[in-house]
Amino acid sequence: MEMKSVAAKNDKLSNNHIPDDIVFSILSKLPLKSFKRFECVRKSWSLLFQNYLLFNSHRCSYYDGASLLLKDFGNGFYSLYGDKFQSKVKLDSPFGNPDSTHFLGFGNINGTFFVNEDVDYYNKLILWNPATPAFKLLPGSSVFESLDVSDDDFSMLHFSMYLNGFGYDDVTNDYKVVRYVSITGELVGIRERSVAVLGYQSLCSFWEIYSLRSDTWRKLESEMPPCLDCFEGSQVYMDGVCHWFCGEDTPDGQCVVSFNLTNEEFFVTPIPSDDDYFVFDETSWINLVVLYGFIGLISYNKDTTFHISILSEFGVGESWTKLLTVGPLPFVERPIGVGTKGEIFFVRKDGELVWLDLSTEMIVELGCKVEPYSSRITIYKESILPFDGIRDSFFVY
Repeated sequence: MEMKSVAAKNDKLSNNHIPDDIVFSILSKLPLKSFKRFECVRKSWSLLFQNYLLFNSHRCSYYDGASLLLKDFGNGFYSLYGDKFQSKVKLDSPFGNPDSTHFLGFGNINGTFFVNEDVDYYNKLILWNPATPAFKLLPGSSVFESLDVSDDDFSMLHFSMYLNGFGYDDVTNDYKVVRYVSITGELVGIRERSVAVLGYQSLCSFWEIYSLRSDTWRKLESEMPPCLDCFEGSQVYMDGVCHWFCGEDTPDGQCVVSFNLTNEEFFVTPIPSDDDYFVFDETSWINLVVLYGFIGLISYNKDTTFHISILSEFGVGESWTKLLTVGPLPFVERPIGVGTKGEIFFVRKDGELVWLDLSTEMIVELGCKVEPYSSRITIYKESILPFDGIRDSFFVY
């Protein structure tokens, strides 16, 4: 009788056991915060949430949906969400001074932002996931050590680094950063009682790429036009390819450069210079965006008019299509970002934050006021995909 009781008890326990893949499938349909809380229920569940293959297969299911990240000058970071972005929640951040931070790209990738923080004339490059919250400081470049640059003839060497792209290589499951480096030597002459700067000499320039998988930088053998004015919104990422806008200071003139993170090939797409629609001399704001599955270009002229176009084929300048012109909007102070569906967010002259719905051409108020010249909006999708430890837990062979 005792043996029968034990067997019955074991059968009962086995019938109550739910396979981990079913558990993950159920939990992944919960809101992100609720999903995260279940880590503490069982150790096996905690380990399950760190399984990259399961995360990757359920990537679309555990997003809470598209929201926005607002950087409000003097007040920090906020998540804006809801049908009309009416809900606002303040986010914790690892940055000493949020006002000195700049985001690379159009938004985050798998919940992760790439942030350039300017601290005491030193740039910190950081990967940051506000939902987890995890962050990683990128190492310095090892490429400089192999360069044949002598400073014997110069009083100082100046290193200028231009961040042009941040993206995710889904073939190797790796986050990557692309930047352009220029080294200039400062020439100095000595007079009787003073030191005179005689000028600067360009010594060398090159491209380099960072891989989170190896946690190192390496030199790229590419001769791409760089973006030397890396303002927020001048870069965008889509489907394994980084894109950046180049002004007229490149040999190719105004263009969009597209760099494939997997095969490291690039395309240069000229922007028509003989069409007034694409003349940006009087443009006070320009953004690269992902719009309806295409790379798009949105410019805002000083006459408060928006011009919107999309690119049909990389490398073909004639494939730009003029999509829409909106305006003039005389009450607009300045745009500060773009949403997932092409919503344009801007600050009115009274400081109110509003957005323009391109599908209806209606203006919607968000119910808050911000600093117009220092605030910024970018796309934010919450995700618990871990990036820290990618070399140890993300790669399964």
